Amino acid sequence: MAILTYVWSLFVAVYVFAVFFIADSMQSSYVPCSSGPSPVSVEILGCSSLPCNLVRGTNVEANVVFKAVEDVNSLKPVVDVQLGSGHIPYLLPVQDACKCLTSGKCPLQKGQLATYRLVMPVEKSYPRISLTIQLSLVNEQNKSQVCFKIPAKVID
Repeated sequence: MAILTYVWSLFVAVYVFAVFFIADSMQSSYVPCSSGPSPVSVEILGCSSLPCNLVRGTNVEANVVFKAVEDVNSLKPVVDVQLGSGHIPYLLPVQDACKCLTSGKCPLQKGQLATYRLVMPVEKSYPRISLTIQLSLVNEQNKSQVCFKIPAKVID
């Protein structure tokens, strides 16, 4: 009887571990935009669950894998920061997103996979607040090739 209890306890422990592991691996590091194509994947360095903590005086760094939805000659990042019901545009230091591709290069063909390396400064002067960052990469006709949101908190 003790062996049966031990085996049952071991089974329950393995099951609970598997459920938590699967649930954790299914958590997304982004929220899809209401309109616009979603990325294939987003890896935000130092952020394993949402909202991401953005440390003042550092850079947010992310790798965004996306598939071009049409032929693209150029790409530009468009960042919108939502604070409550207000929206503020945010200019990234590098406005030519083609220079930030770590795989693929402009021009991109429709359906081609590419990886965009996001580097976004979080200034020490930023207030400690919760916000949502929306990033879209748009082509020369201002059509989004990828769009996603990152719920975040600015912290020390």
